Amino acid sequence: MNVDSTLIVSESGRVKGDVYANKLIINGIVEGNCYAEQVQVLEKGRITGKVWSNNLSIEPGGKFFGEAAELPEKEVISLKSKTQEHQNQQKNQGSDNKSISRKQA
Repeated sequence: MNVDSTLIVSESGRVKGDVYANKLIINGIVEGNCYAEQVQVLEKGRITGKVWSNNLSIEPGGKFFGEAAELPEKEVISLKSKTQEHQNQQKNQGSDNKSISRKQA
C-alpha cells in the first residue's frame, strides 16, 4: 500500500503487506514492512514486521514484534544545478576549441 500523506489504521482495521506512507498511525493490526517518516503505534495497535522510520513511538499497550531501522537519507539532485554544470562544461569545451583553432590559424 502506498500513501502520499498519512495512513491511519483504526482499531478494527487490518493491513497485510508492505506499507509506504509519510506518517503511519496504527491502532489496529499491521503485518508487513513499513516505510514512513513517522510511525505511531497507539494503545490498541499491533505491528509485526520491519519498520523503516526515523521517528517510531509506541504508546503503553501498543505492541511491536519485529525489527526497526532508520530510513536512508534521501538523495536529492537538483536538475537546475546539473543543467548549469552541463552548460558550463559545454562552454569550457567550446572556449578550448576556439583557442585551439586560433592557435592553428
